[in-house]
Amino acid sequence: MSKIGLFDRSKAPAPDDYATTSQIKEFNAKLDSTPGFLWMVTDGNDRETQVNAGRAYARVQLAATAADIALQPLQQALQEYPEQAKPYADIRRLLHASQPTRFVQMWARAGFAPPVGPAPRRGVDAQLLRA
Repeated sequence: MSKIGLFDRSKAPAPDDYATTSQIKEFNAKLDSTPGFLWMVTDGNDRETQVNAGRAYARVQLAATAADIALQPLQQALQEYPEQAKPYADIRRLLHASQPTRFVQMWARAGFAPPVGPAPRRGVDAQLLRA
């Protein structure tokens, strides 16, 4: 779309633009059809807590994969910038993390999806630069 002038990466589409509204509609349909959600809430939000939450999520994702359960992180809604303030507050309230000391570290969709094969890997030679 960029090459034929239908998409300009230098500015975001307007909130009422078809690209924006259709993406929101499609994503809401996915959320509505999700059989389950996973979330992780911590007391505190220091760097050590964040790293430990990430480690815990990695273990949960590996266990879910072993059980043929697919997880899709929903981190956009947890971003702390002005445009996300209301969804962020709504999610914190929904997940019982609205107290100032409670933080949602991870929110993900959980369900069943077709298996995905391993990602292609390049050999070591593709990683080396030769002078």
